Amino acid sequence: MANKVISSSTIKTVMNGGRSITVKYATETDSWKRHNLTTDTQDKFAKAMEKADVPAGATTAIMTETEHPSQKDSYPHFTTVYQDDNGKHITTKHVSPQ
Repeated sequence: MANKVISSSTIKTVMNGGRSITVKYATETDSWKRHNLTTDTQDKFAKAMEKADVPAGATTAIMTETEHPSQKDSYPHFTTVYQDDNGKHITTKHVSPQ
C-alpha cells in the first residue's frame, strides 16, 4: 500500500474523459520527503494521466512513486493516489506511462 500523503506539489491540470484532473506529486509522506522531481518525470506523469482510468469522484491524482516495475506488476508504472474535492482518499492505483 502507498504511503499516506502529507504534502504535494501541483504539476498541472489535465483533461481526462472530459474531466479536469489536478496532477500532483507527493513532496512528503508519512515515510519520506522528496525535495525535487525532474521536469521530465513530471511531464511524463501528466501525459500518462491524460489516458489513465481515473476513478469516479476523483479530482486529484498524486504520484507517490516514480515510474518503476514491481513484483506484482512487471510493467513500468507510477503509483498514484486519487483524492476527491475535499482531499479524501478514494483509491491508490498503478498508472502506466504508455
